[in-house]
Amino acid sequence: MSSLRALVIGSGLVGSEIGDDLARSNTFSEVVVVDAKAENLARLKGKKIRTVKTNVFHGSVLTKLLEDSDIVCGALPGRLGFEMMRKVIGAGKDLVDISYTPQDPFVLDSLAKKNNCILVPQCGVAPGLSNICVGDASRRFSKVDSVRIMVGGLPRHPRPPLNYQFVFSPDDVINEYTRPARIIDQGQVKFTPALSGMGEMRFPGVGELEFFVTDGLGTLPTSFPNVNEMAEYTLRYPGHARIMESLRTIGLLDTVPIKVDSSSIEPRRVVLELIRSLSHATGKEDLLAFRVEVRGRMGRRLGEVRYQMLDFYDPRLQATAMARTTAYTCTAVTHLITQGKIPRKGVVTPEELGTDERLFRFVKMFLKARGVLLRIRSLSK
Repeated sequence: MSSLRALVIGSGLVGSEIGDDLARSNTFSEVVVVDAKAENLARLKGKKIRTVKTNVFHGSVLTKLLEDSDIVCGALPGRLGFEMMRKVIGAGKDLVDISYTPQDPFVLDSLAKKNNCILVPQCGVAPGLSNICVGDASRRFSKVDSVRIMVGGLPRHPRPPLNYQFVFSPDDVINEYTRPARIIDQGQVKFTPALSGMGEMRFPGVGELEFFVTDGLGTLPTSFPNVNEMAEYTLRYPGHARIMESLRTIGLLDTVPIKVDSSSIEPRRVVLELIRSLSHATGKEDLLAFRVEVRGRMGRRLGEVRYQMLDFYDPRLQATAMARTTAYTCTAVTHLITQGKIPRKGVVTPEELGTDERLFRFVKMFLKARGVLLRIRSLSK
C-alpha cells in the first residue's frame, strides 16, 4: 500500500464523496478531511479517513495540515476557494480544486511554477469534465467553430413548485441565477445576463427540459479564444427558470440586507432556507444530465463530436449523481498527478488535460470503473 497522504478541504455534498473515493483507493494510506461543520464530516464513511473539525482560515491550522499532506483536493464554496488555492500553492502542494471562483485562476500560475507544483482549477463536472471533453474534441479538429455545454443536476422525483433540490453548495447554485454569464458570440467574448437564452430540449432518459445560459465555461474562453460561438447552459425541469427569474427581479436573490421592522435581513438567506426545506421533500435521489457538443472542421469537412452522460443517485454509496460526477472527475485528476502523468507545473486547466488522448482516456475509464458512463458520438458532413 502507498504511503501517500491526501488532504480534502471541505466536506459538503461533493467534498465528502471526494474523501470517500480517495479512501477506497490503494494509492493513499490516509485521507484527512477538514470542515468547519461536524454534520458535514459525519457524511464520511471511509476507514482510512481522519476528520478534522476546524476553520482552515484561522491561524496556522492550514499550514500544519499541508505539512503532513502529499496532495490536496479543494471543495469549498466558490467565495472561499481562491484564498484557499493561494495558500495551498504557496505551500508548494499540488492541488485539484472544484470551486468556481470569481477570481481568475491563471493569476496563480507564476506562484505554482515558482513552488514547483500543479494547480488544476475548476475541476468538477461543469466546469471540469465539460472542459476535458472540449479539450478532447479540439484535437480531433483542425479548427473548432462552436462549443455548447448543457448540464443539470435534477431531482429524480421532482416536486412543484421549483422541481429542484440542492445538489451542491446552495450559494453557488443561487449564483447561477444572478451572475452574468461569459460567452463567446461571433468570435467576441461577451457577458449576458444569467437566465437569458432560454429554450427547451428533450434529453434521452429524462424527458422535456428547459435550458438557460449560465456562467460555467470556466477557463475555456482563455484556452480557446478563436472559437466563433461558445456558451454553457444549465438544465432544469420546465417552468423553473421563470420562477427564479421572478425571485431575482423582485430582489429576493440579493445579498444586500434590507430592514424589516427592527431587523436587518439578507433576502438571499431567507430564500436559501426556504428552498433547502423544499429540497428535502424531493428526497435524496437525483440525476445528472450532461451534454457537450463541439463543432469544427476536419480539413474541408464539417464535423461534430457529442459527449453525453446520464448518471443517477447511488443508493449503495448514498452518493448523489452530482457528487459522483463532480467528485470522480476531481479524484481522477488527483490520480493523474500522483502517478506523474501531468508533465508540467503551474496552472493546468482541465481542457489542457483533455487535449492529451492518454489523459482523456484515463479520466474516461476512471469514471467508467465507478459506473459513470461518458458516451461519445462523432458526426461529419
